[in-house]
Amino acid sequence: MARKAKTGLDQITTVQLLRCHYFFIAAYIGSIVVFDMWNLIAREAIGRRWLAAGLLLIVNTAAWYVSKLHHKRQGVFQLMLLGVILADIIFVAMNVYWERGMASNSVALFAVPLIMTAALKSRSALIAVASLCSAAYGIAAVGYFFDNYGEGFRVELYGTVGFSVAIFFILAGLLLAITKPPKESP
Repeated sequence: MARKAKTGLDQITTVQLLRCHYFFIAAYIGSIVVFDMWNLIAREAIGRRWLAAGLLLIVNTAAWYVSKLHHKRQGVFQLMLLGVILADIIFVAMNVYWERGMASNSVALFAVPLIMTAALKSRSALIAVASLCSAAYGIAAVGYFFDNYGEGFRVELYGTVGFSVAIFFILAGLLLAITKPPKESP
């Protein structure tokens, strides 16, 4: 009888991803320190960013700790990774809003949860996370636009949101092609 191929996420991969995620948080904290040293961001904004980074650090540390423990069920590792991915999406969306919505460079940070999702090797998970990133970016960009009306044009807003959403799904497709290639040759 042929053995069934092992699917899912293992402990080693999960722990490595979460360790690498610490570097993402450290880079973000480093940017806060630099922006604060040069007085590029208002004091209140620095406080919000430190709070967001601290909360993301807590979520990542909790997931890392639970993932380091030995579990009989492999689903625990997927759950820990999905928790961090959702926290990342919320974290990046908040940064997009704080950095002037559609003018924000933080939209590139949506690549982090998409890349982490690729470790699950699931088409459904990649499409779901690309959809969540799209919704989060749309809410943040459109929310900022209407909270600060007059800082741009609607056509620019919807064009930027549409382009970014397309990029999220293109990135998901590329990651899918790398992590889960088709079984048939072209």
